[in-house]
This record gives sequence, C-alpha cells and structure tokens, in this order.
Amino acid sequence: MNYRVEELAEAADIGVDTIRYYQRRKLLAPPTRQGRIAVYDDSHLSRLRQIQGLSERGFTLAQIKELSTKDASGLLADLADRNAPDPDLDRAELARRAEIPESMIDIVVGAGLITPIGGGAAQRFGPDAVEMLVAARTLIATGVSYEELTALAMRHATHVDDVVDDSIELFKQHSDRQGGDRAELVALLARLVPVVTGLVARHFEQALVSRALARLGDDPAVGGGTVVVGRRLSERLDPVAVFAASDEHHRTLWMRPESGLSIVGLGAVETIAPVGDGRFSATSAARAALAARTQRIGPTNAPAPVILGGFSFSCKDQTPRRPAPAESPGSAESPAAAESPGAAESPAAAESPGAAESPAAVEPPGSADLPSAAESPAAVEPPAAVEPPSREGVFVDWTGFPDAYWVLPELTVVDRADGTWLLGAATAGDGQDEAAATAALDERLDIFAADLPTPLTGPFEAEPGEIETDDGSYLNLVEEALSAIADNEFRKVVLARVHERDDVDPIDVLHRLRHRYRNCAIFSVAVGDRQFLGASPEQLVALDGPEVRTEAVAGTAEIGTANMADEDLAAEMMASPKTRAEHQFVVDDIIGRLEVLGLAGSYRPDPEVMRLARIQHLRTPITAQVQRRAGGVSDMDVMRVASVLHPTPAVAGTPTEEAVDWILEREGFDRGWYAAPVGWCDLDGNGELCVALRSGLVTGSAAVLFSGAGVVAESVSGDELAETGVKLRALLDVMGARNAC
Repeated sequence: MNYRVEELAEAADIGVDTIRYYQRRKLLAPPTRQGRIAVYDDSHLSRLRQIQGLSERGFTLAQIKELSTKDASGLLADLADRNAPDPDLDRAELARRAEIPESMIDIVVGAGLITPIGGGAAQRFGPDAVEMLVAARTLIATGVSYEELTALAMRHATHVDDVVDDSIELFKQHSDRQGGDRAELVALLARLVPVVTGLVARHFEQALVSRALARLGDDPAVGGGTVVVGRRLSERLDPVAVFAASDEHHRTLWMRPESGLSIVGLGAVETIAPVGDGRFSATSAARAALAARTQRIGPTNAPAPVILGGFSFSCKDQTPRRPAPAESPGSAESPAAAESPGAAESPAAAESPGAAESPAAVEPPGSADLPSAAESPAAVEPPAAVEPPSREGVFVDWTGFPDAYWVLPELTVVDRADGTWLLGAATAGDGQDEAAATAALDERLDIFAADLPTPLTGPFEAEPGEIETDDGSYLNLVEEALSAIADNEFRKVVLARVHERDDVDPIDVLHRLRHRYRNCAIFSVAVGDRQFLGASPEQLVALDGPEVRTEAVAGTAEIGTANMADEDLAAEMMASPKTRAEHQFVVDDIIGRLEVLGLAGSYRPDPEVMRLARIQHLRTPITAQVQRRAGGVSDMDVMRVASVLHPTPAVAGTPTEEAVDWILEREGFDRGWYAAPVGWCDLDGNGELCVALRSGLVTGSAAVLFSGAGVVAESVSGDELAETGVKLRALLDVMGARNAC
C-alpha cells in the first residue's frame, strides 16, 4: 500500500515532522517520488512501528540506529530490558513531584538533563527524573543560573557519551573474542555497570574537589591572567590602512562607516574555538571566563577589550561528508581529506525532533576547568575545515575558518566618536609579574604610535562587474526546491551559488566597499593569506547595555533600471504579496526566537525600504529590552542572542531546521562562514554581529563569491537566478580595474 506523508503519519499515529526528523537521522529510508509527490509504502510503516517499539523499551534513537541492521532482541535489547526504568510518571506528575512548572520539562529534556521514554502525549519518565530535577532545583536555589546549569550538563553529556561509546565498543570486542553465552555476558554487564559508574563518580568528585580547592587557594597551577592596557591617540587612524600594513597571521577588520565605528584586531593573545551545535553558548561562556581573569589598565572611559571573529553557517557535524575533488582551484593547499573516526554522528545527539545537539568544545591542555576553549595562538592553529560536499565540481576550501573562531587581539585599534583608542593585550604567565607585563605592553603601544600607517587615498571608483547568468545547476536546484515546497517539506528555502573571480586585491575591495556601502557592515577576517570579507546589509543582532537590536531583511529588487523609477520599484515591493509574505516569514520567526530568551520584541507593522548602491530590500527594525547583571556566565551577551537567531529564515528558510537540512543535502558546496554571524563582542558582552552576506573568500588573489535567493511556492527559477546575479554585483562592482593609492 502506498501513502503520502500525511497518510503515513496518521497510520503510524505520529506527526509529519517526526517522520521527517527520522529521515534526517537516517532512521527511515527516503520515499520514492512520483513527479513532485513523495510516496511511502508498508515498509516505511513497519519501520516506524519498530522505532516506536524500541523507543518504548528505553532505547535512544542513536541506539535504534545502531540496531537497525541487527537483531533487536540481542545483547543490547536484553540489557536495556533489565535496566529500563519504570516509566510511570507523566509530565504533570513529574512536574508536581519535582515542584517545577510543567512548561520547564521541555526545556530540561532539550538540554539533555533527563531523557523521556516515548513521545508526544505518551511521554513518560522514571523516578530518577524526579531526583535529577530536584537536584537541579536545589542548585538553582543557591544562585546557580539555569543557563549555567544546562551549559554544564551539555558539556558533561558530550564527554560522557564519548566514554560510553568507547565502553560499548570495548564490550563488543570482548563479546566477539569470548564467543560466550549471551546470558552470561548480560549478567556480567549488569554487574559491571554500577561498578564503573561508581568509579567514574568517585573520580569526578575527587577531581572537582581538588580543582575547586586549587581555585579557591589561588593555586598558580590554575594558570595566569590576561592584562589589557588602553590609551587614546592624539590623531585619527585609517582602519583599512592599519589592517593593510599588518603582517600578523590573524587580522580582523570591522567597520560601520555610517555610525563612525571601526575596529581592527592584529595578532591573537587568546583564542576561543568551540565546535559543534553548542558553539554559540560555549563561546559566550568562554567570553565570560576570559572577562573574569582579565585585568584592565588605563582610563576608565577606554573601550572594553574586544574579541573578534565569527561562526560557520552550520557546524561540521551537520555538513554532509562527500568526497571532494583532489585539487581545489584557487586554494593554497588541499585540506585533510580524512574524516576522524566516529565523527559522522555525535552520540550526544538529541533524541527528540527539534532538540539541540550537544556541543563538543575544543579543550586546550590545562584549561579543563574553564567553560570553553581559550588557548595560546602560538601553540595551536585553527582547526582545519572538514571537506565539503561537491556539486558539479564546486569546492570551497574553508581551512582556517572552523565552526567558531574568536580572538582577543594583541593589538586592537578602536575608532569611535571620542577618538582613536589603542588596546594592547598580553597573557601574564604563571608567577609572572603583572607590572612587567604592563610595562611591556606600554612599550609596544609606544612603538606602534611612533610609526602610524599613512591613510589610503580615494575613494576608488566602482566599475560595473560582469556576472555569469547561465547557471543550469542553480536553475535545477530551484526546481527541486519548488517540488519539495509542493510536497510540504518546508514553505521557504534560501539557495546559494558561488562565482569565482581572479586577480582580486582585497585591500582595494575593502577600501571601495567602505565608500560605496556606508550603511553596511564592512568586514574582513584574515588568517594568513586568506580573507573572508564582505559588505553586509543585514544586522543579526547588536547589544548595547539593556537594548537588543536586530532586524528582518527580506525581499529584493534591483534599482537603477531603465524602465522604472526607484520609487516605483519600492512601491511595487511594498504591494507585492509574495515579497511581503517572504518578509513577514522572517519578522515572525525573529519575534518567536527572542521569546525563547524571555525577550519581547517590538516593531512597526509596515517595513521600510533599505536602499543600497544597486539593490533595495524590505527592512523591519526590531528591538527588545533585557535585564543585565554584572558579570557571570549567565549574563546576557550578544553571543547568547545570536544563538537563538541564527540561522534566520532570510538565509535558511521556513521552517528553519527542515530548510537547513535540505540545503546541506542539496546545495552542493560548503557555505562555511557565508550567511553566518561575523562581528565583535567586548568582554562586557556588548557587541554587534552581522549576517555575512555580499561576501567572498579570498585566497591570495583568487576569490570565491557567494550569493543566494529565497525560494517560495510562487518563485520562478529564472527570477531567483537573476536575483543572485544582482547581489553578486555588490562585490563584482568593486573588483574592477585597480586605482593606485
């Protein structure tokens, strides 16, 4: 018997979203297609019932996947049956016994603190869940914030699951070698499990006590702090000239020409590079930890120390791993092709649709007691990028731009309304005199101030860039997306393509961009001879004291055409049902995401028109007020807000999770940092992140440019291709013939 997805969901008594979630987790075979219709059969229904049966017996989805090609009544099934909790508590009873609001259970389950048995209305919990929640409630009552507790639980789950995986593999090998009776092996495991867990618990307790005593006793073994010295210059500096004159391996440029703010970071004293889906919260925690151990020296009105960097669009565990071409055009070198064993799927993966994956933060030696990675750049280079998928030969090498990468620069130049400031940073090692570190920083600032770079002349004139308008692969991709939309897989998906360009001077490009796009965020993150740069029209989030600012930018029209005035084009956009609907998707989604943090976003009902050099968008500013506290891992910062906003429907689609999964499977190249958050955050948590649009990755003088367009039911493939061409011109127009400085 054949089923459409809605019919299959009804027959299995589960939701349509759950079916698609199982498909994404590779638990359920994909359907066949009859034209644009996805067709399922009885084998899919049988598989769904098998998943439900195993789930009710206490198996996680990761274990069900492990059993998918094995006898489900074997060793693991027997062990699970013997140790399965008595699932006699429903949500209401669990909440009553633990004395917490029932609405908190979904959050606690999503954080991985407790694991339910079954799903939906049939969800049940064992008595141990009450103990876990009571313990958590006790910690929160003593002042530990919920955010700190869940962040700790997620980090703990990541490492515990790694140990569990290794243990299961060890038991499997032992079983294969012995070839013994399964009943004996089950009995052995039943005896060993409490012994091993007791041993791990005692080791954890001893390590916790010893580290806590070392920290409380200010034991030098814990590590030194960071010193930042600030001073104001007597003259203004050209930020692009400062960036261009540096030969540091790590260099970052951020400019908001219209608002008069620019930041240049040179070198790296501290690096923060967590990996996985929890990279935002891990970066936030590392920022708070770095702030706590940083000594600031200088005028009280000096800028707070700043970390600069960005995130990837999706973490490497989400990116499909497909063989890449042996050589990548324009790349300095080919990244490592080997995938690390066991990395295909995190064992800490969420076991319910929509739940977040557990992060796996990079832990440098000697800093296991910190919330995230913070390591010396002299010892560790950024992790190499995972090889991306290939679609008709498209390959983008993101080596040096991992899941997340943030640096506290050795030297930071901040130009703002009250002048140009220099900030010098250094790490005071174990037993090092802080006064000596301060004196060395003062000397370095003196040397820099004595030889300031000459401002660049200009502005350079922009020239119309030529783009390739014949892209059959992209047209086919849009048609595939339209079929998926007709199949109700999602309502909108944003599809990108790449365009290669040779003979590019990135300094020329940055200088022209700041004059041509004064109302955009101009950025460049450079690692060696590679730069990710652009001029983004879209602010993801800014946090300044108690105010959160974000915006919805969606809906596009080219300006300067011969047959219609710009004002008429703007009116046409405002009156277009398709454009307004696409824009409202983004607005509604952002408001809903802010609510996750307890923030009430406000906005005007009608969007405004945002005009750029060759293009205009619909734009809706959104603001919210937030309560701040002085310090602490749980203090609201710009990273935490970004964690719920990225990726927006403007760069992914609606519903976002389904759209992202489809993009990763079908788009055919690794987006890397394209369409992801890039920007700055000071150690007080204030900062700004833009969505890295109108961007390109430059290696030497070869550039790969990125551009995308939103596909909805009413889309026409040729129109979407034309829209990507218009957006590409933002960079192509400033990559023409060079003018001398």
